[in-house]
Order: sequence, then structure tokens, then C-alpha cells
Amino acid sequence: MKHWIEQRISRQVLTVFYVLIVLISVPSLGTYFYTQQAIDETMVELERISEQRARATDLFETWQSMQYEMRGHVLLGEASLLDEVRAAQGRIDEQTTWFEQSAASAEEVTFATEARLLFTIYTSRVMPGLERYVIAKANGEVDEPFLQMATIGQLMPQNASSDQTRFKLKPTNAADMSASIVDMESIFTDYRSELDFQETGLRESLSEQLAKAQWSWLIILLGALFTLFISLQPYIVRLTNQLQALITNSERLAVDPHALLVPVDPLQNEVGQLSRSFNAMSSSLIQQHDELEREREKTARIVHTMRDAIVFVKTDTGQRYANAALFDLYEQPIPFDDRQSLYPIEEFYRPFMDQIDDQEGLNRFTNRAKHEGIFDETFTYSMQGGTRIIRMYAEPIELQDERVGVIFVLRDVTKEIEVDRLKTELVATVSHELRTPLTSILGFTELLEHRHVDELKRKRYLGMISSETRRLERLVSDLLDVQKMEAGKVEQAFKVESLFDLLSDVLEVHAGSTELHAFHFECDEEIRVSGDPAQLRQVFSNILNNAIKYSPDGGNIAVNVSCEGDVIRVAIEDEGIGVTAEDAERLFEKFYRVQNEQSRNIGGTGLGLAICKEIIESHGGTISVRSKPEQGTTIIVELPIVE
Repeated sequence: MKHWIEQRISRQVLTVFYVLIVLISVPSLGTYFYTQQAIDETMVELERISEQRARATDLFETWQSMQYEMRGHVLLGEASLLDEVRAAQGRIDEQTTWFEQSAASAEEVTFATEARLLFTIYTSRVMPGLERYVIAKANGEVDEPFLQMATIGQLMPQNASSDQTRFKLKPTNAADMSASIVDMESIFTDYRSELDFQETGLRESLSEQLAKAQWSWLIILLGALFTLFISLQPYIVRLTNQLQALITNSERLAVDPHALLVPVDPLQNEVGQLSRSFNAMSSSLIQQHDELEREREKTARIVHTMRDAIVFVKTDTGQRYANAALFDLYEQPIPFDDRQSLYPIEEFYRPFMDQIDDQEGLNRFTNRAKHEGIFDETFTYSMQGGTRIIRMYAEPIELQDERVGVIFVLRDVTKEIEVDRLKTELVATVSHELRTPLTSILGFTELLEHRHVDELKRKRYLGMISSETRRLERLVSDLLDVQKMEAGKVEQAFKVESLFDLLSDVLEVHAGSTELHAFHFECDEEIRVSGDPAQLRQVFSNILNNAIKYSPDGGNIAVNVSCEGDVIRVAIEDEGIGVTAEDAERLFEKFYRVQNEQSRNIGGTGLGLAICKEIIESHGGTISVRSKPEQGTTIIVELPIVE
């Protein structure tokens, strides 16, 4: 039975309710019947007292009426008044007899006895004396203008005797007799006072009984409630503890699904079912949370492995998160060790923005995407003083048809733009550099083929064809060298040899190709260098060729070699047209040519110095330039020294 009740809270509540009803109903019914009985008994007693009072009043009034009628008979002598006195005498006898028969208390017995005694004295002595007085006065035996009590006392029966003391009449003393008769009325007043006292006592007793009954009912009710509370307290405490444990566990799970939960011993009722369901739900929640964490971590790791930088901006809070590629893009160290989620970048936002050249344009683009929902355009901006080019586009992130954020994808397109530029310059250079010699070769070939020319012109034409052919060969060689270097297919045969001998050979070749330039060479014959001789000759040959070509008016060309520490420095200086500082910074870019009239007239592919830079860097050295317009140019090559 107990197990069946504990399976449902409703049964437990109803059981408690029924027990409470029983505990309240039984004392209430007992108190009700006890109170009702006391009320009934008191009402019966009050009705009896009321009847006693009414009959006593009626007896007193009959006594008064009998006395008044008797006095009237004495004064007037009418016989009809005496008949009324006789009738009242009968009623008094009946009423006195009722009191004698129904007397229940000592006071009622005393009243009945005294009423009977008074009635007997009055009827046996007073009335006969008064009747004789009326007869004597009618016969002329008494001649008094007014009634004299002494005369009546003489006419009373002399043989009547009584041992009672309260209503003792002395026939010789009329005043005493009159006073004694008046005092007889006090018994009626005393009796009525006694009845009033009894009635008041009954009412007070009833009130006390009702108050006792109420207090008894209240005490019993409180006792029942206290007993019920004591009995239910362990169950309520256990039920409350389980509910509190469930609340605590739910709060902990809301903060951390892996939080340590309060152990709960499930009951057999609905709270127990709730506890078991909660435990199952917490297990499922932990599993789902772990699965979501794994998916989130997997997504974050995938995003972090992307080479494109990503910035996610929340719509409601404006918070920004990014992947690792963004820090690489802005050349900032990643301040986080894990890759389980995107990185907040609020504290890094300003350093990032400081690297952007067009911040206003970038802000306009991002605001259009975030606030106006424009996602069909891209934005390209430069950073770090134009050294890097970034292309950006935006896409909305929506969940259940509600936009929760905007993702911005940033890609470094510097190399792509550089490749496009190189392609453009390659096409322009090749088209120009190829067309000019090919046109010359074709023109001179057609002249030799279709026209008869003398031997001198034929040799000159053939020389021009040979010169333009070598020009084409150099162009093709430069292009092939660049392609091989970019593909990493250049084979190098490093040797240690004398730098003096290497430079002397190169200078000898170029000195014979010009009559407008004077060469100056300073180099310690003991300096040795490690490298590919052919490539090093190609480097210095290109530099000397440029020095000759870009000083068309002739002048001095100095080659100075010095050693500083473990570095060999080769400075090749000319007195040519020179270049500006802006052009000097870009001289080693592929296909870059100075855009002025003198340079355009000289021609070239813009690949020579780029090839030189690749070769020198592959040898562990550096190459740089110093130049001023109309003041000449100095190319400085630094290579590791060899002991």
C-alpha cells in the first residue's frame, strides 16, 4: 500500500488531504456534539427557570389581587368581592401545589414551603378575622370610622397555633401583624432574584463551556496539524532536496555540460521520474555538447588551415573573430596556442587597420556589407605603403532565415597582380624587342634576296642581320634563364677561383667593345670567391654592359673590389644618365624599365638585373644600387669571402 502511494505525488497529496480531513473532522464532530449537548441542557434548564419565574410572577400577582379584593370587601362589605377572593384563594392553592410538586432544588423547596405556610396562615387566621370584622361591622358590633388592625386581631381565631417563627402573628399587636404580612412579599422577590442568579450562572457556564470547546477544538486541530507536519517533514525535506538538487544540476549544466553534478537518489514518484529523465537528458546533453564541440573544433581547424584570411563580425554585438591566416596576412604573431575556435581580434583591430593605406574606403565597403546588405562587390586595397595588395569580398551568415553575422574573406593578391604585371610587361617587352630585330632581319634579307647590291653593302647588311640575330638570342636566353630560375631548374657548378682573374676576363671583353669608355680596375689578386664561374661572369657582364649602354656619351667605368670582414664587395660605377630613387628601388624587378626618353631609346628587356639578383642571392650574396639622375650609377655586389 505504501509503495503504491509513493508512486504518485497526487496520491500522496490526496492521502495527506484525507488524513488531514479525518484529523480535523473527528475533533470537530466531537466538539460539535459536546457543545450541542451543553446548549440543549442549558436551554432546558433556562426554559424551566423561565417557567418557574412566570409561575412565581403569576402567584405573586394572584396574591396581590386576592389581598386587594379582600381589602375592598372589608371596606365596602360587598359579597361579590369575597367570591373573587375565594376564587383567587383556589388559584393560589393550585399554584402553590405545583411549586411543591415540581421543586427540584433546595431554593425551590424553601420557596414552596414558605408560600404554603404563608397561604395557610393567611387563609386560616387573617381571612377569618377579616370576614368576622365585616360581619361584626354589619351587625353594629363594631363601630369604627376606619379599619383598626387591633380590632381585626381580636376577631382572629384564638385556637390557631403554629410553631413557625418567620410569619408569627400576634393578635394583640395589629402593627406587628401588618408588618409581618408585608414582609411575606419578600419571599417572592428573593425567589425571583434566585431565579435570575441561576439563569445568569447557566449562561456564564454555557459561555465557559463553549469557550472550552473552542479551545479544545483549536488545540486538537493544532495537534493534528503538528502531528501531520512531523510525519510529513522527512518526506517534504527529501522531496525538496531532490528538487533543489535538480535545480543546482540544471544551473551547473547551463554553465558547463561537464560540471560535477549533485548525486540524486530518485524517488518512486514523478520527481523520481523527473530525476531519471534529467539524468538521461544530462547524459544526452553532454554527448551532444561533445559532438558539437568536436564539430566546432573541426570547423575551426578547417578554417584555420585556409590560406585566405577570414573575419567574422556578429550582427548583434559587432564582435570580430578571425582565423590564423589573418595574423599571417598582417604579419602579426598569433597570441593563441590552440585552434579550437576562431580568435577574437578586438585588441588587434587597430594595429591591423594602421597597416592599411585606404582605411576610409575599407570602412565604406564593410559598412555597406554589414548595414546595407550589399554583397555583390569586391574591394581591393593596398597595405604597408603599397607593398602588398589585398582583395576582399563579403558574404552573409544566416541561421533559420535570420542574419547572425557577416564574413569577410581577404586574399593576398600581390603575387597575382605582380604576375599579371609581369605578363603584361613580358608581352610588351617581347613584342617590342622581338619586332624590332625581326623587322630589321626581314628587311635586310628581302634586300639581299630581291635586289642586287654591291659587296660593301652586302657585308654591312649581313652584319646587321648578325647583330639583330644575337640580340634575339640574348632575349631568348634571358627569358629561358628567368624561366629556369623560377622553376628551380638552374644547375650550378660551384668552384673556388680568383675573383681578380674572373673580373679581368670580363673587363677585357667589354673594353674591346667600346672606344668611348675608360675602365679602371682595382682588386687584390689574392681574393678568391666560391660560385658558378659562368653565372658570375654573366652577372658582371650584365652589369658592365648596362654601365656601357646607359652612359652613351662615354666616360669612366670603375670596378673596385674591397673586403670588409667576411664579405667581398664589388662596386661597378659609371658616369651615365643615372636614375631616380624611386626607379632605383625597382631596377631588380622583372621587366621593369625606367620610363624616360633616354632609357626608351636605349632599349632592353628589363630582365638583366633581375637575373643578376637571382644569381647573386643563390650564391648567398646581395646586390644593390646607388644612383642619381645625370650623376651616374653604382651597382654593389656582395659575396661571401673564401679563405
